[in-house]
Amino acid sequence: MADPSVEKLSTGEWSPERFRRHLEETGAPLVERVTADEVLVTFVDESGDDTTVTLSVVIGPVIGFNKIDTEFASVPGTPFRVLTLRMRSDLRFSYVFTRSGPTGEGERVPDPFNPPPRFSECSVERFSGASVASLPDAMPLPWLDQAEARPAPSMESAVLASGLLGNERRIWVSMPLGEFSAESALPFVIHLDGTPDHSAPSVRDALVQAGLIRPCAVVLVEQPGQRRDKELLCDPVFSRMLIDELLPWLHDRYPLSRDPGDVALAGESFGGLCAGWTVLHHPATFGNAVIQSPSCGYHPDLKWGTGAGELLRRTPVPTLIADYLAAAPAPIRVFHDAGELESSNTHSRWLDQVLTQKGYDTVYREFAGGHDYAWWRGLFADALRWCFPLERS
Repeated sequence: MADPSVEKLSTGEWSPERFRRHLEETGAPLVERVTADEVLVTFVDESGDDTTVTLSVVIGPVIGFNKIDTEFASVPGTPFRVLTLRMRSDLRFSYVFTRSGPTGEGERVPDPFNPPPRFSECSVERFSGASVASLPDAMPLPWLDQAEARPAPSMESAVLASGLLGNERRIWVSMPLGEFSAESALPFVIHLDGTPDHSAPSVRDALVQAGLIRPCAVVLVEQPGQRRDKELLCDPVFSRMLIDELLPWLHDRYPLSRDPGDVALAGESFGGLCAGWTVLHHPATFGNAVIQSPSCGYHPDLKWGTGAGELLRRTPVPTLIADYLAAAPAPIRVFHDAGELESSNTHSRWLDQVLTQKGYDTVYREFAGGHDYAWWRGLFADALRWCFPLERS
């Protein structure tokens, strides 16, 4: 079943120019409700005659873009190609098109009629520059909407050299609006996988302006690409760098609190794994963990393939879960979210069960999507409200 506007285009009732104006006016993709909780979603591309177009979405077993098998179909007599899929009406997801020429080489591009939103560039390149679809019943992310509309916050940047790690990285610090004395003792969040245009400072500003959280600093820590997959995988040396090198550097320069309850460590995916693990092992420093779609199924020995080798494989309890099971409850709080449709949610549910049974102050939420920045950027507002509410209980 085609979208009504595509029908008008295909019958000649609408010219390509009229259809293009319709896309600009209504936004893409095109959405038509078919049941109380399902919609038809039509994606539109405008490409050459000898081009094959496919859709990939950040929902499915692959951590990243999962390819949809069905190719876009040409609308005869027009430069457009379309793909219509039936979907749950509560989804929010990042997506890209792949255009392949006669040689078969593909180019990944965002939807030309739905440009990537602000904050779409990520530290992990394969996630960057994607379009985002928010279907009619998707849970609103009002603080992300407000953050996207705000001017860029002020940011100070410096390079931190680490003797422990033998490398250096960029650090960005965003202070809240206002004047603060040297005795201010501001709460702050250290966010791993930082970039200079991360959403966290703007989300913070929107919440502070609304009177929902205490003024707090945001510290964004770069993860050098070639080192990321080592540093964030429960690496005790990286955790020591945060405590013994980054924190003294910050306290020398900014009026930040030394109360662990005022300090949060945040991350997504591998960053969430690192945050959850570091906070457990260093509760005298970090009182809050913000773990968004954490890779809590990770264990260094969890590797498998096919064939006879599988007959000798053993499956240990993943590292983060095993460590929380083994340790006495620590005086920390954990904000935890994960996608209902991502492959790692079984481990997230397992971790939440462990935290709950051990009596941690924790909140766990699942969103209607995958392993996706489209959700993490907005739900970070809920994490800040959890960590630094205006009125502390």
